[in-house]
Amino acid sequence: MFYQNGTMMREFDTNAQGVKCVNVFLDKRDGRLDDLAIMCTIVTCIRTRVVSITDHAMHLDMPLCVSIRVPGDHHNRESILAAAELSAESLRSHVAAGSVWIDRALLFQR
Repeated sequence: MFYQNGTMMREFDTNAQGVKCVNVFLDKRDGRLDDLAIMCTIVTCIRTRVVSITDHAMHLDMPLCVSIRVPGDHHNRESILAAAELSAESLRSHVAAGSVWIDRALLFQR
């Protein structure tokens, strides 16, 4: 879903024990936004709890979805969401710096 310095960032094993995915669903109209605005939308969705939490990265199966991987032993929804927010904020800062960008074809054109 993301490229860093010209290389697709490695997908992760969502079958690993303890890994959860926080899935954010976008609207087709979000395709008009730049990558930084999309990342801000993702962070906002996590903060406002407009997400789903699954054991499987839903972006692998459906368009308009970004899955944020949350490894570790989290025992409640709030802990998972807090970790996802930190990960999304980190991605957002890399997008702002220009070292990471979104695979828009994967996100919007499937």
